[in-house]
Amino acid sequence: MKILFSILLSFSIFVIEPLWNLNKLSHAFPSTGYKVTNNTLDHLRREGFSNTLIAELTPLLDKNYKNRNEFIGVLPIQLTVIEQEILLRYASTEQIKIQAEEFSSDLKENAAVFRGNVKGVIPRENIELTTAKLRLVSGKDTNFEKLIGEGGVQVKQWDREVRSDFAIYTQVDLEAKADENETAEIIKMLKPQQTLQMQGNVIMKADQGNILSDNVLLDLLNQHATLEGQDTSKEGRIRVEANLSDLETNRGKTDSDLKSEESKEEQPENAEPRKVLLLASRAVLDNKKHQAMFEGNVEMERTPDNLYIHAGKITLHLNEAQELQFMQAVQEVCFEQPGRVAKADQASFDEITQTILLEGSAEVQSGQYHLQGNTINLYLDVNKGLAQGDNKAPIQMTILGEQSPAIFACR
Repeated sequence: MKILFSILLSFSIFVIEPLWNLNKLSHAFPSTGYKVTNNTLDHLRREGFSNTLIAELTPLLDKNYKNRNEFIGVLPIQLTVIEQEILLRYASTEQIKIQAEEFSSDLKENAAVFRGNVKGVIPRENIELTTAKLRLVSGKDTNFEKLIGEGGVQVKQWDREVRSDFAIYTQVDLEAKADENETAEIIKMLKPQQTLQMQGNVIMKADQGNILSDNVLLDLLNQHATLEGQDTSKEGRIRVEANLSDLETNRGKTDSDLKSEESKEEQPENAEPRKVLLLASRAVLDNKKHQAMFEGNVEMERTPDNLYIHAGKITLHLNEAQELQFMQAVQEVCFEQPGRVAKADQASFDEITQTILLEGSAEVQSGQYHLQGNTINLYLDVNKGLAQGDNKAPIQMTILGEQSPAIFACR
């Protein structure tokens, strides 16, 4: 199971760039220059640019060019007319264009309000935003900016779509520096930040899966996200559905990798895709620490291996490539696999060694065997059926009759 929470973090691309400059507010921000960013390269890949071609453009990253001629003049490679126009679109610093039935501004408050079928377009990010009301606010003579959407907010980008009842994007100038004479409180306010909060019926959809939540807070600078549901009920919890097979496809592969794979035998067309469904009351996703923590009546189900886990808290530990290394479940853990059910105070699922470690009041029922012990080791593969205890607390095994009912169940 790989890249489980990249579904959510992929949506942060909506606001990674400082898209709104409210000090120069107008109905359409002019294109004043060109700049290649990591977002630009990501969009070029989606448009079909090869990795080799993109690598040639990396020396231009994060450099500003005043006009079209200056930008084209520094290109290290010869592009076709079509490729050039695509590059110019995604490298342009043109900012958001807004259309609405009604527009009003307040110079004293340094704010603008758009009402009625509000539509915003950011060409360089391929983003479309629609809402009933959009309020743009910037702090007077400060580096503070805020965008507030309400009355139903919808944002689309490529295959991604986010909807919510209410959304707030906040940015404090990333290059701002506090004066030495400023108070501690003002310095704290000037600290660079970029956050996006979505509230009420939050729905995130992409080809790789979707997420349902009541509240989502994305801290883009720290690559940190917090999701909260309404309660612990089935309907009130966060719901994460991921198509693991799609997440793994062509992820981080080079052109040579893809060519070599074309020569290999293709996977059977009827192979069942790998998916995961996860329910929880709250989730904290930390991309820098490579961790995803889910808590509050957590249920996780993975197919086609049919692994079901129920626990108070489940933490996923990933490597730098966002691949799952191991999973730890605590608080009344219970899990089921075909032909096996187990419970313990805590359980660790190691994806590298393909083993499970049960600790604290551990029990396993597999076929006619009922195992009990303080520590029990199992293989993830039920068919291997190996169980081990430890020297201080060996396993107690009871042989059950063929018609014996299940001693316990997880659901």
